[in-house]
Amino acid sequence: MATTRPSKPWRLVVPSSDGPIYKPHRSEAATRDAVEAEKATAAERIVVEKWQDGRWSEWLRWVRSGSTWRAE
Repeated sequence: MATTRPSKPWRLVVPSSDGPIYKPHRSEAATRDAVEAEKATAAERIVVEKWQDGRWSEWLRWVRSGSTWRAE
């Protein structure tokens, strides 16, 4: 079965106590802006996913270490 590409092929995944929160975006640039905005919140981890080859694939992961963020 063929899977169609979503209209927003980029998304942030932010863990929460109620389960992951998905925040979809239309472009890589919009996703980068959203990551920077999310870093200003209380989030401890941010995962960027991209739709490719018919599924969501992890693109980049950010982890807070004290007051700084590092990409993994």
